[in-house]
Amino acid sequence: MQSFFLPILRKLYFFQILKSLLLISKFLKMKKIILTAMLFTVGFVINANAQPPEGGGQRMSPEQRLAAQKERFKTLGLNDVQVDSVIAINNDMRPKLMALRDASESDRPTLMKAINEERNKRLENALSADLAKKVIEALSQQRPGGGRGGQN
Repeated sequence: MQSFFLPILRKLYFFQILKSLLLISKFLKMKKIILTAMLFTVGFVINANAQPPEGGGQRMSPEQRLAAQKERFKTLGLNDVQVDSVIAINNDMRPKLMALRDASESDRPTLMKAINEERNKRLENALSADLAKKVIEALSQQRPGGGRGGQN
């Protein structure tokens, strides 16, 4: 009788071992998946922290920013007096642009358009038509979408 049950018991024992191995294998696969996901997450966090802040990682001082603006406007063909006029107009517009932060999201586009139109009129009065057009185009390309690089 024992010889009859022995092969069956061996098969059952074999299946139990196989079942245990499959469970261990599934556990190890899950462990590998979790470990891989954790490594990707850590890599992503490290990469995100390694990125420089907006502006290319360079914070310019006001003097450096002014020099960069002057150089940029000179490349458009403006002389020193015209460059100073454009910078003065932009500086006059800055408080109005800062006030947009307090405006509601729905009002911002219309207010921004009005501010830009006022700035453009002042530029057209201060510069010749072709120079005003170049400056207006350069300023409109400065920040597409009228704000933080085309808001998300």
